[in-house]
Amino acid sequence: MRLAVRLVPAAVICFVLFPNHLRAQMPQPKPTFAMHISVQARLPNGSPAPIGSLCELELQNGEMLDQGQTDSSGKCNFTPSDHTIYKILVKAPGYMEAASQVDLQNSPTGIALLTLRPVPGQTPLVPKDARGATVSAIDLSVPESARKEYDLGQHAVENHDLEGGIAHLKKALQIDDQFPQAYTLLGMAYNEQKKWKDAQGVLQKALEEDPKSVEAYFQLGASLNQQRDYLGSVKALNQGLGLNADAPDAAAAHYELARAYLALGQWQDANPHAAKAVAMQPDVATWHILMGNINLKKGDGQGAINEFQACLKLEPNGPAAASIRDLIPKIQAALQKR
Repeated sequence: MRLAVRLVPAAVICFVLFPNHLRAQMPQPKPTFAMHISVQARLPNGSPAPIGSLCELELQNGEMLDQGQTDSSGKCNFTPSDHTIYKILVKAPGYMEAASQVDLQNSPTGIALLTLRPVPGQTPLVPKDARGATVSAIDLSVPESARKEYDLGQHAVENHDLEGGIAHLKKALQIDDQFPQAYTLLGMAYNEQKKWKDAQGVLQKALEEDPKSVEAYFQLGASLNQQRDYLGSVKALNQGLGLNADAPDAAAAHYELARAYLALGQWQDANPHAAKAVAMQPDVATWHILMGNINLKKGDGQGAINEFQACLKLEPNGPAAASIRDLIPKIQAALQKR
């Protein structure tokens, strides 16, 4: 009989130890995505650069930071760590080296569009595995005038001129209303303006045109989170991660997914995604707050304290710092009552 009396359900224990008011107040988030540079290399006729073309990421002083290769669509991605100006180089046998600068001083993302031109008098060497590669119909169909408006819009958004960027992106879409990248960037700009519903509309259009746009799924999930459509957010974010679990913004997508699950009361589902976000990018303070709150839900008081202390170390004067400093002693007191 005594044994039966002592078997208190785990959920009740968690409530007794860490009642609902013991939760760190998270600052109002906005969609947060990792720094990355998208490279698109094309040939003069608009077709993708050969598979395996060498892409290099350098600082302005020529210091090499990273290397990659183009895929069948002529694309390559880099994930730099500092807000500065970068140089992108693309090289392939038989083609002149193409170079472009990407300014990330005031923006987390950038796009480099480069054209590989044949060396005069030489026959370009195409890697064997590139022959027969499928050319992206989306990339080939975009008119050059639309691309130019897109580039202007990208540059404006990078420099925090959201209104100017939106104007150029709308012009690009007037020229070509089936331009998925323009819809995606427009949705990102609307998210930055906190125009969540507008962002949702254009991002859904982006996915109609390109159902494999991982970035559009991530941005859509973030905008739906802000509108408290948590089920919709979960669906969009899972679709994006299912397409590319190693995408540049995967850590932020895991964070948004954890937020959505937690809002639905499903902390067990939120837990692994919050953990992945923290593990992939441990220098984001807000993600530690979310992980700490989830630890409280599962009754891990010391784990919560560790996460909150990590947040304070990263942002000792951040918007949540005062409430966290007030919360930690309360958790410690609850632990002592065990």
